[in-house]
Amino acid sequence: MILVCDLGTSYFKLAMVDPSGQLAGLCRIRPPVRQPEPGWMELDARAFVEVLADGVAQLEAEVPGSVSAVTAVTFATQTNSFVLLDEGGRPLTPIVLWPDERAAAFEQEYRGRCLLPAAALTTGIPAVTRQYMAAKLLWLQRESPHTWEKTAKICLISDYLTLVLTGRHVTEAGAAGLTGLLDVHRCRWSAELLASLGIRPDCMPTPVRAGTELGPLDRCEGFGGPTGRLRLSPSCRFVVGCLDQYAGAIGAGNTSAGCVSETTGTVLASVRCADRFDSSVRPGTFQGPAFADGLYYRMAFGEIAANYLEWYRQQLPQAIDFERLAEMADRMEPGAGGLRLKSGVALTANRETLKLEDVFEGLRADHTEGHMVRCIMEAVAFALGEQIRALCGDDLPTEIRSAGGGARSAVWLQIKADVLGVPVAATECAEPTCLGAAILAEAACEGKSVGEVAQDWVRVKSPHLPRLEHHRRYQAMREDWTYGSSGRAGGAAI
Repeated sequence: MILVCDLGTSYFKLAMVDPSGQLAGLCRIRPPVRQPEPGWMELDARAFVEVLADGVAQLEAEVPGSVSAVTAVTFATQTNSFVLLDEGGRPLTPIVLWPDERAAAFEQEYRGRCLLPAAALTTGIPAVTRQYMAAKLLWLQRESPHTWEKTAKICLISDYLTLVLTGRHVTEAGAAGLTGLLDVHRCRWSAELLASLGIRPDCMPTPVRAGTELGPLDRCEGFGGPTGRLRLSPSCRFVVGCLDQYAGAIGAGNTSAGCVSETTGTVLASVRCADRFDSSVRPGTFQGPAFADGLYYRMAFGEIAANYLEWYRQQLPQAIDFERLAEMADRMEPGAGGLRLKSGVALTANRETLKLEDVFEGLRADHTEGHMVRCIMEAVAFALGEQIRALCGDDLPTEIRSAGGGARSAVWLQIKADVLGVPVAATECAEPTCLGAAILAEAACEGKSVGEVAQDWVRVKSPHLPRLEHHRRYQAMREDWTYGSSGRAGGAAI
């Protein structure tokens, strides 16, 4: 078995993946996030280990004997969530999670310090915000100087997992890339950016590529203690995983230059694998190192996603499952009776107070549930089209792999294919992020390429082919559906 720790924001998932690439066990566990001040979000570092131990125990109960059969452990991770440690490796702070807003007052100063010549060409980051780790490090320097003076190690959340299990201060280059402090071409921290923010280079973990094996746990300083609580075998090998969006791309078979995948969940995210860094990509596009030398992943994010469908479902007087809603949408003609989503709606911040007329433009009394659901599905499809054009320009892929909750709806997949004019195919695995991390571990332990393992393990359903007449109709509507992608580090998809 391969044990995958998927370190999401709302939930941690722990998965067992068997030697054929099938999901043998899965548990979801909510970490005890606390908010000691308005806008703050923290997770106690000791509770972090206990949550993982509880998850492993749940897996063992679900699949007896699976933990002792684990031959490799790896992760998929959010980023810009971090913890500071002292010389002895003891936590000086809780794990400060990426949505934490405590650095709001430092956002402009942070942006100013990062406006170095050609910084975006070095880091692959189009813009930085208060939610990046470095902004909060500025806050700590000012608000808690005694803590900052004692800091010997800075760990992203997955770096802390690595340190606990192996004793090594190592980071995955893709997750590190989204801090805006990494030279993504050399996979090294930018000395210039660190100096501009007052961060000592010796505090930073060593960047390595995703899929780097750190050896069996019995050779690691950290074996015993927290590792023992996870009940892993001494011969279990630790393989560095990757950023969750990259893992999801790998789990969808997106492992070679030109491949494109998308995830429709709480956010909409598209990923393209490329064999070069593009200095002319559109604003809002992130670029970072992939699992192999010379490979990059390009990403675009947006907030018009399945969250709108969930919000609308909650407005209905009685509960209707998503499958039934999709059937209603499928009976509607393209264009949803003239309905559009309004741009600039802050759905996440105002979801409790928004009304239908606040979200839908052109709403009439004769519009039905089917019209509104189709409107949302079409809006996401058009937003996806903008992301694909931002990542690919006019060089559209021959197929788009689809993952996330939206991939379970055949109606939605067909709408995406019709809007984009490109075949869209879903994968069979319900947890592509966990599968992608497991593929990295399998490749490292078996001496295979990531592409080889993905070809064996990723199972793809029949693609939804674009219907020419529908595509033409959607092309005529395209100018009315312009949303763009928003660059936010972290997020439920990061």
